[in-house]
Amino acid sequence: MDRKVIELELTPEERRLILRHGYPFDDIRKALEACQASKTIKTVRISAFELERLIGDLCITINELDLCDRLEAAERYGDGRLDWI
Repeated sequence: MDRKVIELELTPEERRLILRHGYPFDDIRKALEACQASKTIKTVRISAFELERLIGDLCITINELDLCDRLEAAERYGDGRLDWI
């Protein structure tokens, strides 16, 4: 099944890690920066291609395996919700 866009729920810490260690495309970076001050879970829409690149960037740059595992599960199953894992 082709999943073009995934709605990915991210915690404040996950958003911080992505902004700090990932190299998100401009639209993802802007979405993350827009909710940077929030202390709640936020949903970001991300394309399958952008998610694949983000996973690669993070796995190479940091050793945050929990975040990488979550992103890979979202890519694989097309579901970025936190409560299903």
